Amino acid sequence: MKKKDWYSPGAVEARYSKPQIKWLMPHLSLLRSGVYPRSTRETGYTDPAISKAPIKAAASFEVSARIAAELDIRIQAAGVDGLMMEFLYAFEPDDEIFVTEHIAQCLNLGRQDVFHRIQNALGYVSGNSRKITSYKQYTRNLRR
Repeated sequence: MKKKDWYSPGAVEARYSKPQIKWLMPHLSLLRSGVYPRSTRETGYTDPAISKAPIKAAASFEVSARIAAELDIRIQAAGVDGLMMEFLYAFEPDDEIFVTEHIAQCLNLGRQDVFHRIQNALGYVSGNSRKITSYKQYTRNLRR
């Protein structure tokens, strides 16, 4: 399966799927500043004879800031597990096992425990809308 390298803002706001969350984490600081990551498929070429600037009802930074704010709220609701998830996916590490092991050593936890907590946070943060239940209740329901 090929990893998708770009998601449109509309697709992200409609879904917030797990792959989208993983893709957004390294770009979170860019989103907070109001800039949405550019598509790698864009060439930069525009034909002045046929291209006209579309009229938008919102400022260019609004969508990016809205996505960043939503992610920040969801990550904050997941607490320490959300921060571990943000740390793991923020830097696009080649070796997730090494980073997970480092987090486990820093927090004096087992690597498998850290991995499960990050997966729980990813599940809690993803989805069309915010979870109604608290993160603590969400993890309790997963154990059953």
